Amino acid sequence: MRFSLKRFGALALLGTALALWSPLTNAKTQSQEDQEMLAQLELFANVFSRVRNEYVEEVSDSELMEYAINGALTALDPHSAYSPPAEFKEQREAVKREYGGLGIEVTQELGLVKVNHAIEDGPAYAQGIRGGDYITEVDGESVRGKSLDEAVKGMRGLAGDPITVTVLSPGETSRQVTIVREVVRGRAVRHRVERGMGYVFIETFNNDRLTEDLTRALKSLEAELGSKLPGLIIDMRGNRGGLLDQSVDVSSLFLDGGEVLSARGRHADDTQRYNAKPGELYPDMPIVVLVNSGSASAAEIVAGALQDRGRAVIVGRRSFGKGSVQSVIPLLRHGGALRMTTQRYYTPSGASIQGRGIMPDVLVANFEDTGELRKRFREDSLKNSLLNPDESDYEEKYEDIVFPPETWDDGEDYQLYKAINILKTSQYKTYLAEQSAR
Repeated sequence: MRFSLKRFGALALLGTALALWSPLTNAKTQSQEDQEMLAQLELFANVFSRVRNEYVEEVSDSELMEYAINGALTALDPHSAYSPPAEFKEQREAVKREYGGLGIEVTQELGLVKVNHAIEDGPAYAQGIRGGDYITEVDGESVRGKSLDEAVKGMRGLAGDPITVTVLSPGETSRQVTIVREVVRGRAVRHRVERGMGYVFIETFNNDRLTEDLTRALKSLEAELGSKLPGLIIDMRGNRGGLLDQSVDVSSLFLDGGEVLSARGRHADDTQRYNAKPGELYPDMPIVVLVNSGSASAAEIVAGALQDRGRAVIVGRRSFGKGSVQSVIPLLRHGGALRMTTQRYYTPSGASIQGRGIMPDVLVANFEDTGELRKRFREDSLKNSLLNPDESDYEEKYEDIVFPPETWDDGEDYQLYKAINILKTSQYKTYLAEQSAR
């Protein structure tokens, strides 16, 4: 019932807004359009009054108006919304609030919290905690018998607050360590050598030092191999995106200037173009980018730029398709804010990412062939998702997908395996040639 109210209120509110904007009080001339707007305004007032007085539960006037506004916005697309004053204030405070941590990545093992990695510039590392250590107590309370979330809950808190943990290092007696929480950047990049090729996994673009960390990871791979990288795999599977400037800067590492993307609004003068910086790091290095249906937004910008510019072969499954830009517009007089879609992202070739995503050059599945395509959740699965102006068929074709052989070990990464094979064979140049021919 409430959902219907929101949808009904959406149409009525639209009429209200138009009516208030138009010079309807001019009695001398009234067009047919003005009369229709007045009728919508009357309809809205009628519905508002009925619901206020006769709905099965009491609903405040402010609630009804919020439902109507959000009904109008969510009917346009799933990313637009209205935040009332109290909610907007809370959102702004949450952005400013600085939570502290210890700078460690943990899992649960043997009923204890195991440190998988201690960030080098983090407070735990400074106190001698290293990967492989175990945390047995947090502020004197044992972690045994607790879930991982429960066990590490006490480690979270405000920056500047101290915490005492009991640490057990292999081959040593346990010791108590007092650590002062800090605002710590989590690792956005993980890297390793895979069958002689460089491999980097970019987990998120929500890190203002991502490009710096990625550059450091590439230099580390070169040092490990003792030579220039013969090839690189950039894994962005499951990457939900993040900061636009980081997507441009990451692309700049592999492009010598030129366009990375454009963001286009309703009018021609709303268009913004983002270019890579000149001077790419590895101009002749073959690159394969891994994506899947969980790769979205900034990850799609990077994949689309490298694909369109003929700089990388894209492998995996069609990406998510989040190709819209939302602007947060404070409503100063009322104290709330409007989050509204104002632009679409386009790749250098002029293709809109919205609802379509990035189609890999090589469609590769990670799981066995079931004889049909499994439905995946993407942007175009969302209710009222913004349509792409390009209506041509952009679905994956079952016959084009490379599936693992029946003898393939389910625990192994088949997409990664195929990516390495492409880098090591003449297939790489073949796929690049097919890219340029499209």
